[in-house]
Amino acid sequence: MAKATAISEENQYDIIIVGGGVYGAVLTRECARSGYRTALIEKDEFCTSTSANSLNILHGGLRYLQHLNLRRMRRSIYSRRYFQQISPASIDSIPFLTPLDGWGINGPIIMRIALLLNDLVSMNRNKGLDKKQHLAGGSVYGRNALLEILPGFRNTPVNGAALWHEAVMSNARQLVNDVLNSAGDHGASIVNNTEAIELLHHEGKLTGVCCKTAENKLLNIKSRIVIDTTGRTSIKLGESLPGYQAVRQRWARAVNMLVDKHLFEDYAMGLKYSDTVVDKQAKFNSGNRHLFFVPRQNGNAIGTFYEAEDTVHGELGINKSDQKKYLEAVNSVLPAGSISEKNITGWQSGWLPLDDDAEGELSFAKASRIRSIESNGAFSGLIEVRSVKFTTAPAVAMDVLKRIKNFRSEV
Repeated sequence: MAKATAISEENQYDIIIVGGGVYGAVLTRECARSGYRTALIEKDEFCTSTSANSLNILHGGLRYLQHLNLRRMRRSIYSRRYFQQISPASIDSIPFLTPLDGWGINGPIIMRIALLLNDLVSMNRNKGLDKKQHLAGGSVYGRNALLEILPGFRNTPVNGAALWHEAVMSNARQLVNDVLNSAGDHGASIVNNTEAIELLHHEGKLTGVCCKTAENKLLNIKSRIVIDTTGRTSIKLGESLPGYQAVRQRWARAVNMLVDKHLFEDYAMGLKYSDTVVDKQAKFNSGNRHLFFVPRQNGNAIGTFYEAEDTVHGELGINKSDQKKYLEAVNSVLPAGSISEKNITGWQSGWLPLDDDAEGELSFAKASRIRSIESNGAFSGLIEVRSVKFTTAPAVAMDVLKRIKNFRSEV
């Protein structure tokens, strides 16, 4: 667990960061490393919300080839390596397989080209890493080779499989704690079980944050810049700033199932699964999404399922009807055997932002949003960060720092 430190009303901080998930943790570390007097405030324990509820994959961006978005791939590769360097003990290299069929976009020829491009774009993926952290290149297996590994696919119309490697966290909370401990080593103040309840301001400029401790003690912490990384709840803090205008944002609930079965040996598996998710920005669209089966110590994590917040009435909890629906979907893509309710050991759920322009569709935001809030035509001191992917927190932190440097005179 990250070591919490004291935060004092006597101190004048340059930057206060609200939210102790992965984005808040990385921002705290990078602001402190850049010489800013930095404090992080988290209302619960560190990494307990959306950041803790994921498949634990640190994506290198292979999927972004369908958008021809090489910049997004490079940002993912940089960010993945960042985490591997900071928390090597909590990250492993795991082989991923996805069966192939036909001779189109889901066939072996196209996938061989995609994997070659992925290896070229990520040529420096292992730079500065210990050998045990290295990620091998991708390859395409023929049908017979796939069946030797996974004979359960013998009765399915597959003609091979794509193989690549990803970095996978054994424990997301441990990784975030490692980042926070590094932030503390660089002088950051880090507190949990303390809620930021109101922004303090004078003549449209931030002067700090009013916080409430677990003992219900109020603290007024001084700072000229506040970075809110709390995502779906950020509007609550922003509304305490005069003239604040909220940006409409739709969200989707993301759900993963945890089971006690080791389904595909030591491989992570991606199996084609169709649902209502739309990706209009894809240049090459297979018409399918994948469910991923990611091995863990005690079984597999399976996901991810998505539903708009208005469909689930804004609830993160998984009811009996949800459980039945998701279980049926998982069993529909397994080539043999099945998972029963008895195999389910738990559920993970969190919120992901949808594309601002996608009315009534499950089309996900492709990039994190950094919003500098103005008051009377000038920077107020408040920055909101809407996160999209766990992996890209380091790249987004660099973007935020560039923006802060543009406001150096305000600090």
